[in-house]
Amino acid sequence: MGFREHLQDVCQGVDGALACSLMGVDGIEVDTHIAAEAEVDVKSLLVEFSNLFRGAGEAATANQAGGVSELSLNTEKLWTVARLVSPEYFMAVALRPQGNIGKARFLLRITAPKVRAEL
Repeated sequence: MGFREHLQDVCQGVDGALACSLMGVDGIEVDTHIAAEAEVDVKSLLVEFSNLFRGAGEAATANQAGGVSELSLNTEKLWTVARLVSPEYFMAVALRPQGNIGKARFLLRITAPKVRAEL
């Protein structure tokens, strides 16, 4: 199973999912599955999310809190949850505010090791 199939499976398994992406922490997109149109530019937002992941990781390490494994960002129009796949990559799901964020977190947690094995 390739990256695209894993991303698609996550989107299909989460009510309200708009997109799922595999990104480098450097902001480079590896692959993205767009499930539905959104009012915001989901791809650009997920690229910017890499800055948050990197910054949160640096802050946590500097303050001896350990590594960051997951982040979520909730706005009026979009909820996003991201999970570290490896030190260099993370997966992120963007969903509508009424979407099932708990299911998104669960599917990222069980899918991340499968994606890591394919990197």
